[in-house]
Amino acid sequence: MTTNRRRHTLRYVVLVVAAGAIALAVRTALQRPLTLTGSAPDDGYARISGAVHVHTRLSDGSGSPSDVIAAAHSAGLGFVVITDHNTLDAKAVEGYRSGVLVLVGSELSTTAGHLLALGIPDPQFRFSGDVHDALDDIHYLGGAAFAAHPWHPRTDFRWTGWQLRGPWGIEIVNLDSDWRTSSWARVGWAALAYAVNHRYGILSALDVPDDRLQQWDRLLAQRDVPAIVGSDAHARIQIGEGSFAYLPSYESVFSVAKNHVLLNSPLSGNALSDGRSVVAALRRGASYTAIDGLASAEAFSFTAAVDGRRYTMGDVVPIVPNVRLIAGGRVPANTTLTLFRDGRELTHAVGAIDAPMPGQGVYRVEARVAGWPFPWVITNPIYAFDEAARRRRELNGDWESEATPPTTAQMLDTFDGPSAFRAGCDSSSFAAPDTIDPAGGVRGSGAARLSFRLGTGSTTPSVACELVDRQSRDLSGRGGLVFWIRGDGVYRVWVQVRDENAETADRTETWFASVRTSPEWRRVKVPFAAMRSTEPKSDGALDLRKVRAIGFVLDRGAVKLGTAGTIWIDELGVY
Repeated sequence: MTTNRRRHTLRYVVLVVAAGAIALAVRTALQRPLTLTGSAPDDGYARISGAVHVHTRLSDGSGSPSDVIAAAHSAGLGFVVITDHNTLDAKAVEGYRSGVLVLVGSELSTTAGHLLALGIPDPQFRFSGDVHDALDDIHYLGGAAFAAHPWHPRTDFRWTGWQLRGPWGIEIVNLDSDWRTSSWARVGWAALAYAVNHRYGILSALDVPDDRLQQWDRLLAQRDVPAIVGSDAHARIQIGEGSFAYLPSYESVFSVAKNHVLLNSPLSGNALSDGRSVVAALRRGASYTAIDGLASAEAFSFTAAVDGRRYTMGDVVPIVPNVRLIAGGRVPANTTLTLFRDGRELTHAVGAIDAPMPGQGVYRVEARVAGWPFPWVITNPIYAFDEAARRRRELNGDWESEATPPTTAQMLDTFDGPSAFRAGCDSSSFAAPDTIDPAGGVRGSGAARLSFRLGTGSTTPSVACELVDRQSRDLSGRGGLVFWIRGDGVYRVWVQVRDENAETADRTETWFASVRTSPEWRRVKVPFAAMRSTEPKSDGALDLRKVRAIGFVLDRGAVKLGTAGTIWIDELGVY
């Protein structure tokens, strides 16, 4: 082959490749959500769609709360839930903004993974980091809990609290973590596609493995477990030590996947009551998740009908004859709907399902569009159980923060007279030296009292007030502490036990757990096995033979700086 012919051939190949790349780029750029067929559902429910799990620069997001609100408005959301890490500092923007209902929760870091807390006020106390405390606090504050990115590829971000009792739900889809399980080829193509079509680029990387749906089904066999899609929007991609700000954008993420909430009546325009309605619907599973970037799912429906009555997702249907399960609405052409009963396929059909309910069970629907490796719609279940089965499931789904505390085996201090407990604080704080309230106890006798004012942290790096007994004790064979506690407000208090550790500077190691106060007396137990160490050089175990101090501490990890109040403790013992 002559040199000229080789050049012409090379030019031809380059032109063909370039033409193909241009054609592919144009096709990608022109890709739009699929058109819909069918009739809008007439099921009597009002609908609102929105995004849950959004970060701003108040934690590790790139944008401000105002940026999030503007993006939610542009994406056509009805609501958006900001959930910055371990803070509710965005509370000032709650309410209706630019026509969007803005709610503020938090993503809490816990010992079992990350936990979304929705529909809670900003408490005076801090969340302790213990997963039992977090669930207890969310329940106490009237909120809804969801395990965030439970199948994250990073083990330190993955949810490990699968055995915990409810009520808590899961993110069945998480847009920030799910692309990370895709192949490098898919991720690479998605990055190229994102350059010309943001929505299509994100869709191209999305992966929702079937085994996670099966794990959800196993949870649903025991109790009600609502599922949501988590946007996990940061407007930032963190890869290793580097990050890419504003990629993907808030608006592009909001346009890809939504939570569609079903309400018994339209929103009223009152932000407080409307916010409660949306969170309550998410909590009970009156919603479905959808990949709206593939096709709009605002007109999808899944109901149970019997004797002129309608039930929807999150509802419990009575076991009566002639119940029909109906799914469909406006869907893309050739969409396959599959009805599952207790995790096993019951029936499937193209476009719509209308099937008799064969008996009790957990019923949910997946809608899939040909050519895509993930469900377009995942509904929450409709439940059908008799009274006995329903009661068993309710017990599994009830959060019980603590069982009845055990009988005291050994009393350490009744606080009815002189006590070894002493108050202390850092130089910026105040702790009243009088630590005995002669008539403040649970039975009208003495109680320990810590009146405190936590400093602002401006003069010392360590801000704390404490009530500590530094007597040495042998508590071997005991299971934990048991005592009565109350406060003039709602605080979290660190309960500490210090034992010997020759490797530390003061030759002691601090082990801790957290308890929440209330204005009423509460008798609580703190198992020694539940205590964690504050010491980087921990020797690995609390040595009950060599206890050197027992204390109750308030610091910046327990309550907000500047907090002032009083706590009382009575009848401290071990069991």
